[in-house]
Amino acid sequence: MRNSNIRLTVPTEPIEIFSEETSLEMFRRMCLIRYFELNVKSAYDSGQMSKAPIYLSIGQEAIPAALATIITNKPALFGQHRGHGIYLAFGGDVSKLIDELLGRPTGCAGGMGGSASIHCPEIKMTGHDGLMGTQVADSVGSSLADKEPAIAFMGDASAEEGFVLGPIGYAATKKLPVLFVICDNDLSILTKKEVRRSWTMIKHANFGMPAVEITDDHWLLMHYAKKMAASLPAMINIHTCRNIWHAGTGNDGEPEWNRFELVKKELGELGLAVKAEAIENITKKRLDELWNFKLNEPAPKKFQERKTFTIIDPEYKYECDPILLPTPMKTKEVIRTVTRNILNRGGKALGQCLTAVGWVGGTVPEMTEEEGLIELSMDDTGGSGIAVGCSRKVPTIYIVRYQGFQWFNSAFIANLAAKSKEMWGVPRRLFVRSVAMDGGIGPVASNSHHGIFTRMPGIVVAAPMTPGEYMQVAEYFNTHDDPIYVSEHRKSFDIDYEMPDIIHSKADITLFSISAARLNTMEAIKLLSEENIICNVINVLWLKPFIIYGKMVYALKNSKFGGIVLDTDYENATSKCIAYDLMQKISKRVRVLGLEERTAGFAPHLDNLTPSSEKICEYVRKIVSRD
Repeated sequence: MRNSNIRLTVPTEPIEIFSEETSLEMFRRMCLIRYFELNVKSAYDSGQMSKAPIYLSIGQEAIPAALATIITNKPALFGQHRGHGIYLAFGGDVSKLIDELLGRPTGCAGGMGGSASIHCPEIKMTGHDGLMGTQVADSVGSSLADKEPAIAFMGDASAEEGFVLGPIGYAATKKLPVLFVICDNDLSILTKKEVRRSWTMIKHANFGMPAVEITDDHWLLMHYAKKMAASLPAMINIHTCRNIWHAGTGNDGEPEWNRFELVKKELGELGLAVKAEAIENITKKRLDELWNFKLNEPAPKKFQERKTFTIIDPEYKYECDPILLPTPMKTKEVIRTVTRNILNRGGKALGQCLTAVGWVGGTVPEMTEEEGLIELSMDDTGGSGIAVGCSRKVPTIYIVRYQGFQWFNSAFIANLAAKSKEMWGVPRRLFVRSVAMDGGIGPVASNSHHGIFTRMPGIVVAAPMTPGEYMQVAEYFNTHDDPIYVSEHRKSFDIDYEMPDIIHSKADITLFSISAARLNTMEAIKLLSEENIICNVINVLWLKPFIIYGKMVYALKNSKFGGIVLDTDYENATSKCIAYDLMQKISKRVRVLGLEERTAGFAPHLDNLTPSSEKICEYVRKIVSRD
C-alpha cells in the first residue's frame, strides 16, 4: 500500500510555497468536484438518472483542481471518459453539466455525450469519442495545426496503447506544446499495473521530454504544473487513488488514501481551517440546491430542438459530372495540384514516406514541412489520430498508401472525425486519400476497402478515377466542412481523359461501375456489343451519400434485364447497398459483382482481383440467356 505522506519523487529543487489565496482557490475547485460528484452518485443510486454508465472523479479531485488553479492561459483540453472534474475545474457551467448527465438538449454537449463525452467550446474542452486514449492523438494533431498549448489527460491503462505512445513520441520530436497528464490509479478497470507492464512512462516512454512522477499531493501538483507548463512538451505521471469504481457508483474497497481529507487537514495546519470549512459548506449547499432544482424541474419535451448536422448537402449535385479542365492533365497531376492548393491556403498534408520517390505514385508535390507537407512516423494508428486532430483547426489531407492499412487507421476516422460534427458541432475538415491497388502483394494491401466507411455516419465517400472527377471531389471538400474519404486507385493516376456515362434509349442491361472496375467494364461492353448485347454504363463517383439521379433512373428503367453493380471492393459491402437502393427506387433487379468472399494469396492464381472484362462478360451472358 502506498503511503500518501511519502512522495514518490523527492523534489531536487525547493517546492514553491503558494499563497493563501491560491491554496484556498485550489481547495474550492476540489470541493466543487467532490460535492458535484456526490450529488451525481445520489441521483444515480436513487433512480433519478439514466442507468447509462457514469464515470466519477471522487478521489481524484486534486489533479484537475491543481492544474486549473495554476495553468490559467486557457489551453485546449482533451479529457477522456472521466471528465466531470476537468470540466468543473476549468470553469465549465455547472448547470449545463447537470443537464448533460440528465440527457437534456440544454446540456453542455446537447445531451449527446452524457458522462463519457463532455464537450464545452467555452473552456476549449473537446469531447471524447469513447475509445480510451484517442484524445492524446487528437491533442497532438490539434497542437500541430496551430501550436496552441494543450493538456491531454489519460489513465495509466490508456497510456499503454500503441496509438497513444506514437503521438506522444511525435509531440516530443516536433516540440509541440502539449502537457501529457497521466492519472495513474494503478488500475485498468480492475487489472493491476504490475500485471500489465514492467515499464514506466517516466523512465521508458517520456521520449526525452521533461517528465516527473509524483503522488497527487496538491503542493507537488501545483509546483510541477507551473514548471512543466513552461517547458512543453512535458509529462506528469500522477499517482492517485480511485474512491469509486471504473464506471458506476460502487467502490473496490477502502481507498489507500483520501486526498480530499488530507488537503483539509493540511489547510488546517496552516491556520486556514475556518476559511476552508466555509468554502466547503457554501459549495455543498449551492450544489445541493442546484441539483434539487434540476431534478425537480420539468424536463424539456422536445429534444428535437437540438440542432443536428447532416453530411448530405441537398443543394449539391451528386452526379458523376466531372469538372472539365482547360488543358489535359493526368489524375496524378491533378492530385498534386489539389494538394498544393490546400497547403497554400494554410492546410496540412500528413502521411508516411510522402517524400519517398514514387511511393505514392508520384501524387505528392515537392513541398517542405514549413509549407505544410508533414512526414509522420511509422504509426498507422496514431498517425491518423494526429491527422484527425489537425483537421479541427485547418484543412488536412491524410494519405494512406495502401487501403489494406486502412484497418489500422479506421478507428480515428470513423469514430472521431465522422462523429465530431454530429456529437459536438465541431467540423473535421479531413480529406482522406486512401490508395488502392488491384492485387499483386498478397492478402493485406491488394484491394479496395471503401465499404468500411460507407457504413459509418458523418463521412462522405467518393471514388474518383479521372482528372475532372478528382477536381469535383476537391471542390466538394473545399466548400464543405465534413470529412471525406476518397477511395483512390493506382490505376487512375495516369488517366488523362474523362469517362462519360453511356446511355441508350433501350439496352439489355445497365452496369453501375465503381473505381477501377470501370476500366474492365469498358473493355467488356465492347466485347458484348459484338454479340449484340447492348449495355448502359453509369460511372458511380459518390458512394456515400448515394443519390439516385435522373440518368440512373432512365438507364435502369429502359434496361431489359436490370443492372449490375461492379466494384473493386467485396460484394457484401458498398455494392450490395447500392443495388438495394436502386431496386427500392426502380422496380428492376440489380445484381452485384465484386471481389470474391475469400482472402487473397500471394501466388497469382490465388489473387482476388476486380472482376475482369471476361468475368463481366460471362456474368452478363448468363443473365441475358437465363432471363
